[in-house]
Amino acid sequence: MSHFTPMHSLLRPLAVALVIALGLAAPVMANSTDVALEEGSGATPTKSAMATAKTVLAIINAARAEEGCGPLKLNSKLMAAAQTHATNMAEKDFFGHSNKDGSKFSGRVKRQGYKFHMVAENIAAGQSSAEQVAYDWLGSAGHRKNIMTCKLKDTGIAVGYQADDKPIMGNSKPFYYYWVQVFAAP
Repeated sequence: MSHFTPMHSLLRPLAVALVIALGLAAPVMANSTDVALEEGSGATPTKSAMATAKTVLAIINAARAEEGCGPLKLNSKLMAAAQTHATNMAEKDFFGHSNKDGSKFSGRVKRQGYKFHMVAENIAAGQSSAEQVAYDWLGSAGHRKNIMTCKLKDTGIAVGYQADDKPIMGNSKPFYYYWVQVFAAP
């Protein structure tokens, strides 16, 4: 039996309100954590996807080291879970931790075969570089909390890009880039 305690927070409410009011596509972010009371074949990422993930990871791990946390390690199953969600958000024009079918990030991680006792996810949209998304996540209290949870040991980082992206969330302009970082502890 599993017990999940989700924590949602959409950050930068004033910025989001301005984005909606002005119709701009400014970057947005959200984070969530599931803790499961259970123990409980991803494809190989491309060289470009790995380079992007490693750029984000280097920034995140440097910040973790300053806080006394050990480094996160890239995990192929978590990379696949992150890439699936980033691609879905980009291609299906939505932004959230739940897919349009209602499935959550903990289910995506399980479907990839990663057995966890703790899992978390940060998402963002609109940032055009790995550096920008990493620093945005670090500058946000909720995202930083996930990043600085020392019990989380593995990660997967991905970006989905949609050249002909459509506007979402009441924006008049698209985001184009959709970022996902999944954290887990086996």
